[in-house]
This record gives sequence, structure tokens and C-alpha cells, in this order.
Amino acid sequence: MVDQLVAELPGPYVPPHGDMLLWFAEDGLVACGGLREVDAKVGEIKRIYIRPDFRGKTFGRVFVRTLMDRARDLGFRSLRADTLPTMRAAIEFYQELGFGPISAYWPHPVAGALFYETELVGLPPGDPGSG
Repeated sequence: MVDQLVAELPGPYVPPHGDMLLWFAEDGLVACGGLREVDAKVGEIKRIYIRPDFRGKTFGRVFVRTLMDRARDLGFRSLRADTLPTMRAAIEFYQELGFGPISAYWPHPVAGALFYETELVGLPPGDPGSG
């Protein structure tokens, strides 16, 4: 499945209805994340990856704030995400950034997947909400 996703890039992750952000350091790629349109004014954050040596250093928060700012620039009023119950760090991270649980918005292939959403309207740039 991952091979297929990579082969289809950039797919929906291109302006004006999406984007793919890559963050580099001197020694190479540090993080990536995509944005795509779910519905008019509703975006989805996908394909987040942060290299292990950059995790736990507040970098993830800065990177996802950057994605949230870009989603706002694309005109999204809210942003959604999905994850699995086993990904406890991701769940805590989304909650810290102001994402709250919502009903499934697409038929996830993994039973028990969790879905989240946050409002982008009214938040100043770089402000993830209550976190």
C-alpha cells in the first residue's frame, strides 16, 4: 500500500487544494506532511513523518503548526486527521494541538481508527489552540 501511495505522489497534495511540505536539515530530510481537501473549507493532514532523531524536541509541534498555517493559507477553515488507537503519542499530540474527536469521515481500512478535527478560523498563525 505504501508503494502505491508513493507512486501516486503528489496526487491530491498540490495547490490549490492541498500541499506537501518537506523539511530539511543539513543531513537530509527531517519531516514531511501533506494537506489535502476533504470538502470545501475542510482539509486533512496526512502522511506526517518526523525522523526519530527529531522527535521529542518540540520539532513536531513546530512542523505541524507550519502545516496548520499552510492549511489556513489554502483557505481551509478546519483541519482533520486520523490515527490508530495504538499510536498513543500521535493521539496525545493531536489533542495538545487542539484536535478533538469526531465521527469517521471516510471508511478507514483499519478497524478502530480514530478521527480528529480542529478549527483553524480565529486562531492566529502559529497558535495550535489550547495546547
